[in-house]
Amino acid sequence: MGPPEEGRPAATAHRAVLRSGQSRPEPSASRIIAGVEGDADRPVISVILVTRGRHALLDRCLASLAAQLDAPPIELLVCTHDDDGAARVVHRRFPDATVVAVAQAHPGEARNLLIDRAEGELLLFVDDDVVLRRDLLARLADLSARHPDASVFGGPNLTPPGSTRFQVTQGAVLGSLVASGPVRFRYGRHPAKVANERYFTLCNLAVRRCHMPLFDPRLVCAEENAAMTEMHRRGLLMRYDPELVVYHERRSGYRSFCQQMFKYGTGRGQVLTDTRPPGSLPHLVPLVWMGYLVTAPVLALLVGLSWLIPLGVYLVGVSAAALKVGTSLRRARSVPLAGALIASLHVCYGTGVAAGLVRGRRAAVPRRAAARPVGAALPVVPDR
Repeated sequence: MGPPEEGRPAATAHRAVLRSGQSRPEPSASRIIAGVEGDADRPVISVILVTRGRHALLDRCLASLAAQLDAPPIELLVCTHDDDGAARVVHRRFPDATVVAVAQAHPGEARNLLIDRAEGELLLFVDDDVVLRRDLLARLADLSARHPDASVFGGPNLTPPGSTRFQVTQGAVLGSLVASGPVRFRYGRHPAKVANERYFTLCNLAVRRCHMPLFDPRLVCAEENAAMTEMHRRGLLMRYDPELVVYHERRSGYRSFCQQMFKYGTGRGQVLTDTRPPGSLPHLVPLVWMGYLVTAPVLALLVGLSWLIPLGVYLVGVSAAALKVGTSLRRARSVPLAGALIASLHVCYGTGVAAGLVRGRRAAVPRRAAARPVGAALPVVPDR
């Protein structure tokens, strides 16, 4: 993905697989990666990835990781959900990668298992459905070296080249101010700056290990937002850079898009139960709008048609945003699709926020995940 760059692919180093009841093997004395020699005990970057049943996308992600140019020393840590097929995919690309398994866990809990084992100065969180730009690791190492005062680094997740019209339109909608409001920065390139949690998402997020809190295992989604809110309270600096690029697979259909937006809203609603205003106010707008839509017909009859004026203003705003998306893509057919996606995003996200607020963080960690021995790993037989 992206234009070719000069450099050498990283002959990536990894840690050995942890098995149940097995202690970590002693590391070798040194490793050489992309021409950079380093102490095997000190990888610069720990790449942390959680996967579940998406073998083709996982393999594509790992291929982009293996093809990194001039990368610093790294380690790869992967958590699967009782998926021996995923473990085989990982070990075909990275024979010595650390792979742990859980029977069931929310994403935050799964990542915590890997954080506990990570040794890199930087923890790089990626999803299994992203493709890393070939210079991502090199740029991340350089950025962290130039800004030692910063604790969090990240950049945009862009729509992959070759995506369908639905996916391309979806990516443009996610980057729209009307559709996504304060989190639109995650979906497009914006000037490099000191930023806050609204700029970052877990498919492309790096945190200095010394400052990384564990994720709240009760959250179904948006666990990074809760963690970054805590880091912000501690006064830690965050930097957004438009050149830290990953290409994130968009949802393939309307139903899966709506499910994703509802899940995002649910996670945000859970986070809001422990977030103080005014930081929480922008994320409550979809919930307020949902309340308006539910009451509008009745109140229009009781108060008068003037109660429908906000709805008219909203439809004009959505239409203008959809037209802008279609113009930016130079695709007239994307205009009605963009309008439908924007409205659906607001409804599904707002409904999800309500569900998350009701659910709160009181939900217990799934029993099977809690009962399973921490660090259990899948025995993997390398393919011949």
